[in-house]
Amino acid sequence: MTSLTLYAFPTAPGYFNASPYCGKVDILLKEAGLEFTTVMPEDPKGFSKGKLPVLKDGDQIIEDSEFIRLHLIEKYRATLDQGLSLEAKAVGHAVCRMLEERTIYGLAWSRWVEDEGWAQAKEIFMEGDPHGFGETMRREIREGYTYAGYGRHSADEQRQFIKTDIDCLANLLGEQDWFLANQPTYLDATVFSFVANFYASPIKTWLIPITAQHDNLIAYFERGMERWYPDGMYMLEREAAE
Repeated sequence: MTSLTLYAFPTAPGYFNASPYCGKVDILLKEAGLEFTTVMPEDPKGFSKGKLPVLKDGDQIIEDSEFIRLHLIEKYRATLDQGLSLEAKAVGHAVCRMLEERTIYGLAWSRWVEDEGWAQAKEIFMEGDPHGFGETMRREIREGYTYAGYGRHSADEQRQFIKTDIDCLANLLGEQDWFLANQPTYLDATVFSFVANFYASPIKTWLIPITAQHDNLIAYFERGMERWYPDGMYMLEREAAE
């Protein structure tokens, strides 16, 4: 009998998480067939690393989506890599690192630093940010990503970086239903969570048209929604019909 609690950022019922890292863990747990409860804390700084997702397994606290994945492998044998060759696992590892360590810059920058994205993000995530707390986070992201190098580039250069990453995903997927295997694996838990946020986030940014250029990624997104978030897919279809 497991007692699993996933602490994640708020999201609409039945919809993918606005944090790709939280979405990744949500899908990993679903694909592993593990029952879990999702809790959306007001302040992630209550955890030692000050970030989400966090998994509570009994008395054990696991922080960071990748350490959570490794925990699921070690304790529950949930490798979620069936059908992946050693070469495919290596490619998958590289793709995950690309998304989680570089492409994430474009997603976060478009939401929190660029004025157009921030105007939407503060309403959706922070009820308008009446106390100005979001401005502190916005400044920290700008300074951190500038220090890392991404923020030193022009807007056109930043978007070229991210377009190259998204093009890479489309080319790697090709005509397959899932990445590098005949069924979803841990790689899809990561990739889907990013593609969904690129294409169908309630925060509308320049990532949408870049992703929409690839019909196979749109079909992949719809396939993942039907599998993991059917209620969310219904909501999207209803909005499109209105």
